[in-house]
Amino acid sequence: MENHPSSSRLYTLVSAKAKEIETELKRLNRWQSEPPPAEKFENMGAFGSNTMAFEQWIQFILIPRIQETVHGRGEFPTESRLAPYAVRVFDGDAESENLQELLYELDKLINEPTPPEVTDTTASISTPHYSPELETIPEVVYVLAEVLPQFKGEDLESQLQTIDVFLQMLSSSNRQSISDILLKAA
Repeated sequence: MENHPSSSRLYTLVSAKAKEIETELKRLNRWQSEPPPAEKFENMGAFGSNTMAFEQWIQFILIPRIQETVHGRGEFPTESRLAPYAVRVFDGDAESENLQELLYELDKLINEPTPPEVTDTTASISTPHYSPELETIPEVVYVLAEVLPQFKGEDLESQLQTIDVFLQMLSSSNRQSISDILLKAA
């Protein structure tokens, strides 16, 4: 990562978001006091999917990596896709909505070339929530539409239900746009 003024701000924002994710996992009682056995850390696959629950991967892999990167002033990955994976993993898990939102926000921080300006220090650690009248279509909807053709049967239905959740959060003015996105995916 280049050393420019936004780098320090990005480290601060990502570190704060990781702390929010940790706090949310604890609130959901999905934070473990002990790590899984050592063999669970071998051949984990993407997001630990081969050997552990996604929440475990977040706690024992993602958050420590973020802390290492922040403390060592290292480079973040060039792209983060936590939110689309979280949508799949937590499909039907209503209590995980805030966790999914936090992961989406972390993706956005990593994927944006320059973090947003923060003038109030509390703004960097407060958690914005989707309002029932969200005006912009979340990036995760576009990502879901990209992978939609890969699904069939019940899996396809599950993905469409996920998109339906976002439809309910968006203002009605965006419904035609999502319809167009889905038509293109078809």
